[in-house]
Amino acid sequence: MRITVKVGFIFAIGWMLVKMIFHFAGISTTSIVPTIFINMFLLLSSISIGLYMHKQREGFTQGNALSDIKSSMTVGIPYTILVVIFIYIYYNYINPDFVNHMIAEKLNAYKTGLANPEELKLIRASNEAFEVMTKEDIYKEMEKSTRSTISPFSITTISLLGMILLSTVYSLLVTVIFRKVLLRGLR
Repeated sequence: MRITVKVGFIFAIGWMLVKMIFHFAGISTTSIVPTIFINMFLLLSSISIGLYMHKQREGFTQGNALSDIKSSMTVGIPYTILVVIFIYIYYNYINPDFVNHMIAEKLNAYKTGLANPEELKLIRASNEAFEVMTKEDIYKEMEKSTRSTISPFSITTISLLGMILLSTVYSLLVTVIFRKVLLRGLR
């Protein structure tokens, strides 16, 4: 197995361990923000370290920018795939209460908005179908929409798309930094 893929797997397993530690410690029961930032940091770190280890084996003066981007992506994509699979398992089987909590928060916000006459006018203006519906019908429609958009599958899909995009951006940035700053003196 290539060193870049190994680095991606090691950092992904590290993030999974951090997520489970947060889960068992009760740190991120209502917020995913800390683990998102840790995930972003570990993805960047894995790409940086993976590219460095690849360049160390290949030779710092060998290769071109495209081969470096490819090597960076071979760290980011395995990391992304493992983390996304874990996210689905985590929100579907390990902690399904988190998804239910997110849905409940959203539905409470809808109830509050529908109780306020000014917000009700804005809600009705935002969708033509809501103009002729009662408050209860609007709430039922919003509840149906919320339950379909907030699910382990949708969280996983959004995470996959975001992490692939982030892997690509990080790969480009790390390659540019390596080539323009770190490897400049070796040529």
